[in-house]
Amino acid sequence: MSNSNFLWEIILRELKSTVDPHVFDTWFSGASIDNVDFMKKSIVITSKEALISQFIQGAYDQKLKEILKKNTGFDFNIDYTSLDTDIPLITPQVFDEKPAAENLIRQNFLQGDKPSGAQHFYQKQTFPLEDYKHPVPNKNITASKKNPTLNKNYTFENFVVGEGNAFTHNIAWNVAVSPGGIYNPLFIYGGVGLGKTHLLHAIGNEMEANFPDFKIECISSEKFLNEFLASIKPMKDKNNYTNADEDFRRKYRDVDALLIDDIQFLSGKTETQNAFFHTFNELQMNQKQIVLISDRSPSQLNDLEDRLVTRFSQGITADITPPDFETRMAIIKFKCEQFDIKLDEETLTYISSNVSSNIRELEGVLKRIKFTATSKHEQPSLSIAEEILKSAKTSPRKNISPDNIINVCADFYKIKVDDILSSSRKKEVVQVRNIAIYLCRELTTLSFPSIGDCFNKDHTSILYSFNKIAKLSKDENPEIFEDIEVIKERLGKI
Repeated sequence: MSNSNFLWEIILRELKSTVDPHVFDTWFSGASIDNVDFMKKSIVITSKEALISQFIQGAYDQKLKEILKKNTGFDFNIDYTSLDTDIPLITPQVFDEKPAAENLIRQNFLQGDKPSGAQHFYQKQTFPLEDYKHPVPNKNITASKKNPTLNKNYTFENFVVGEGNAFTHNIAWNVAVSPGGIYNPLFIYGGVGLGKTHLLHAIGNEMEANFPDFKIECISSEKFLNEFLASIKPMKDKNNYTNADEDFRRKYRDVDALLIDDIQFLSGKTETQNAFFHTFNELQMNQKQIVLISDRSPSQLNDLEDRLVTRFSQGITADITPPDFETRMAIIKFKCEQFDIKLDEETLTYISSNVSSNIRELEGVLKRIKFTATSKHEQPSLSIAEEILKSAKTSPRKNISPDNIINVCADFYKIKVDDILSSSRKKEVVQVRNIAIYLCRELTTLSFPSIGDCFNKDHTSILYSFNKIAKLSKDENPEIFEDIEVIKERLGKI
């Protein structure tokens, strides 16, 4: 066995024991050591595709160096190449300093990323804490003078990279430095507060720095919709009508980059979809960069025209998954500093272990702890945290009723409420009915017999339906649980 193969076997053996099997099979099966130079202490790792090399370098460079050091005693430099040499490999930014935990989250998780929807909190995070990039704190949120829609506080430099977002971060960086290339369009999706909007603005800010003459539009789909409606609104003066329509076309088709947040809100808006379809085609034909943000993958965007879904998938689709326990701890510590709250490690651990569904919920818990402690003239403590979280778990959501849940489920899956409440045994109806029953039990304090009254069924049937969902494996049925999180998000806005 050659030195190259021998070292690679060592690396793979150690990685396999620490890395999630899916991650291991996806990223390391297509790579190998191409060259080893013990004199220069250098190694070349070659992958089948540039994307694989980019991911390994961005997420595992330090880990690979540690394994090599441990087994050879040498500090190796690693170069990354790929077999598809036509695709340039952009070297990710490297931060040598290992951050303190409380500094990790001065970026996307707490930068006001707008709530969107489908979350992946059931996915295991294995990215080591020390491999996160060191964020650069920004005290003031400012807008670009040239592009007022770009938030200058959202940059790649202060975006923390972990296993849940490393691939997407790398793709976003490639788009920012080489717009209009093979990653066009770029479609990023993921749950609430995970940094999607941060990355969207980071792309725009980096483009602005690299290409000062670029015309960049960074907007929400709601703004696109409103401006489109304004452009077609009937006017007394026919010439004004023509000018409004032309102004709209020119604004969005004469750009070098179009960045749109919350694209899922175009669902059901037929005329707006048609306008966006023609805008999309015009930009792509002229090799202008398009970046779209959503709460779901293209295939899960209900009531969106197939021709748009197809185009959204033409470039590259990348998702962001939530931070792990360690990062939640870092967020809590940072927020405690920001809110001037002093909590001991036991309390921090308790909060991080019990709040994992939403970063904003975590922030809300801390604010309630401070308010309760101040009201009682006490110091924030574990007992107060337990009281707050126990109350949060047992209190029903005030505005959510079985009718809300049934209506939102019917709308989400595009079936009739009467079908859900009927005795239909069609597979698709039964599935939606089971999900609605599961959510009624999870989000209200109703008993099984009371839920049965809402669905015209006895409590044993309700219990059976509830268990059909509750006993599903989240790892084996990710789409169902993604749907459930989106429905919860919609219910939260009632």
